[in-house]
Amino acid sequence: MNPFRLLPKSLKRRMFRYTPSGFPDPASCGAFYDARSTLFSGDDMMVLEYSGADAQHRLFERATALFPPEGSVLDLGCGLGHLALFFDEHELPYAQYHGIDVSPRMVNDAMARHRDRGDLSFERRDILEQPLDTGSFDSGYILSVLGYPIGADPASAMMAILANAFSACRSGIVFSHLASGRKDGLKFTTAPEEIAKRCEKDLGARVTIDDDGSDFTYLVALRH
Repeated sequence: MNPFRLLPKSLKRRMFRYTPSGFPDPASCGAFYDARSTLFSGDDMMVLEYSGADAQHRLFERATALFPPEGSVLDLGCGLGHLALFFDEHELPYAQYHGIDVSPRMVNDAMARHRDRGDLSFERRDILEQPLDTGSFDSGYILSVLGYPIGADPASAMMAILANAFSACRSGIVFSHLASGRKDGLKFTTAPEEIAKRCEKDLGARVTIDDDGSDFTYLVALRH
């Protein structure tokens, strides 16, 4: 039995709202989510830091409307594999799904949950240490992943992640990030237009932005 399940809900809520200032490397971020998986076991949205299932569902809706899945799909920062379930529930076609996460606990839990699915696979991997091969997938998603600053130069770390994922996906990728000035407590934010220009310049991508100007999360699609 997980002793953390006996904690009062009020205490769990305070712990849920705790946000680190950042991480020295992706492995440290993975360890943070390993701890969340133990602490909030049984409540996926608390583990994944969503305010609720509706918030996750809305983000997935926006991402797939902006960039529908096709062929073999990369889900970078896959968590527990919820995106694959969303594809199935909404009858979005794809051939194969491969989820990657830096949290060993997340990957193990995802593998256990989806062990009967031959078209889904999961892997613990840090692509800054083990980059993906060019053209390994058709389409890719990086959702609710890039919000914590990583390393001494978080912007460069984020661009390195985007560059490798973009090169690994033949059609392109869609990612979410956090807008400046729209929500208190966010540690690492960017302006949508600024990151779009950088992706165009540095990656040679064709860029489309989904930003309503009020939600603190926006999405960017990068196409080859």
